[in-house]
Amino acid sequence: MRLDINPKRTKVLLVKPYQPCTNYLCTPPLGLLNLVSAIRRSMPDMVDVRLVDAKLKRATAKDIADDIEWADIVGISALNFEAHAASDIADTAKRLDSQKIVALGGPYAHKRAAEILQRSPNVDWVFDGESERTFPAAIRHYHELLQFDGTIAGMYLRCGDKVVTPANNDFISDLDALPFAAWDLVDFDAYAKMPNFNFWMEGTRYAPLFTSRGCPYLCGYCHDIFTKKFRWQSAERVLSEIDYLVKAYQVDEFQIIDDIFNLHKPRVKKIFTEVKARYGDRLHFCFPNGLRGDILDKETIRVMRAGGTYQITVAVETVTPRLQTLLEKNLDVSKVNSFIDYCFTENIVVKGFFMLGFPTESRKEIWDTIRFAWRSKLSFASFFTVVPQPGTPLYDLAERENSAALRELREGLYYTRVSWYQRAYGYPIMWVATIAYLIFFFKPWRAMAILKRSSHGSFRSLRIGIVALISIITSIDFYAAMPRLKAWLRGQSIDKLRTSNRLAD
Repeated sequence: MRLDINPKRTKVLLVKPYQPCTNYLCTPPLGLLNLVSAIRRSMPDMVDVRLVDAKLKRATAKDIADDIEWADIVGISALNFEAHAASDIADTAKRLDSQKIVALGGPYAHKRAAEILQRSPNVDWVFDGESERTFPAAIRHYHELLQFDGTIAGMYLRCGDKVVTPANNDFISDLDALPFAAWDLVDFDAYAKMPNFNFWMEGTRYAPLFTSRGCPYLCGYCHDIFTKKFRWQSAERVLSEIDYLVKAYQVDEFQIIDDIFNLHKPRVKKIFTEVKARYGDRLHFCFPNGLRGDILDKETIRVMRAGGTYQITVAVETVTPRLQTLLEKNLDVSKVNSFIDYCFTENIVVKGFFMLGFPTESRKEIWDTIRFAWRSKLSFASFFTVVPQPGTPLYDLAERENSAALRELREGLYYTRVSWYQRAYGYPIMWVATIAYLIFFFKPWRAMAILKRSSHGSFRSLRIGIVALISIITSIDFYAAMPRLKAWLRGQSIDKLRTSNRLAD
């Protein structure tokens, strides 16, 4: 039901929050860039939209208060560990004007929307799942002064003391129909100076690409944000966006961040065969996420290498067959090891993801995984301590194993020296992860290979990689500390430094 006609343009601010952490990464916020494009397409004459990446300047809610005050609707996309920063932004918005609408989305909101609304009085809307169609629909309702009745898929909202829940989340089957991300809002040179998903870049400007959604595998620790239904952009759609970024913004490196890029092999081969034909050796590709190692084959690897792929990542997590079955990952670790060896001969850098401290995991099983990484031909490895996330089978397993340890963890405290595993079993798993990093990276041939490989890139990339690695090992957020140290050396207060940074922008 229409209540009235709104003569004003609606002002929408989209924010990527900044929350300090030791594993600091800052990449173009692709999800929000996609939302900007969707809003522009849906309501070009009704809405003004801004995007603020607080992570780029390490800005707090106070630092972006002017942008928040400008907006009618403040949309926040948060990861789980960014929950506190998201809450600060919501609180700031309501202090400035209680009539502002605060919307929350992203992985943090997945399967927790009703819970967030019940205990977060300053959040009005929560979007679960894909939002390129649903968030613009909500903005249109707001702009046209229509009543909300729960018919917008994936949109949860508070009406008085009641939480209105939708019947289902949105599901976008035709990814080719979505517009390109709002690349005009990205300062590519600024992001190239920040730590990204890789330890270094082989290009000079990079862009992240998300070319498929969903994954059919049933890993028990997965958030399952995009469902288990695999959908993909056509090779032609992927190539057209690559062409656009190369021509319009001189991007020469692409970081593919799909959940499982290589599930549809003909598409993979078609993309890289055409990239090779169009650009020769001019472009560089890396895969910081989402290649299933036991379904890769030599022919696909050769085509990817010829098309410019220089780095890939495989998520091993654990080498213990019992845990592979328990977690329903069911990875063939021997095939993955053979794949790592072959990539090594093809001069492709391989990074491994490992998770330490699963519920029921023994100390021997933890060290078996560390030994596998140390003995392998992996060039890089990340050793994550297990964080049971609400809404996953892993969380339910951890609750059955030791519910008190879960209650002791503060929400949003993703990077902590006292993990669930240590609370549950008394074993200092974070210190074990630190030791794993040290023995992995200081293996002589690996350290020399990293230095040799890095020498082909820029010194800037090598510096970023070294600082990122030291931050992970020591649990010190050097990127947060550096501005304060520089300000102290110059005799400035941190508030003056922040003011000068905003003026420079």
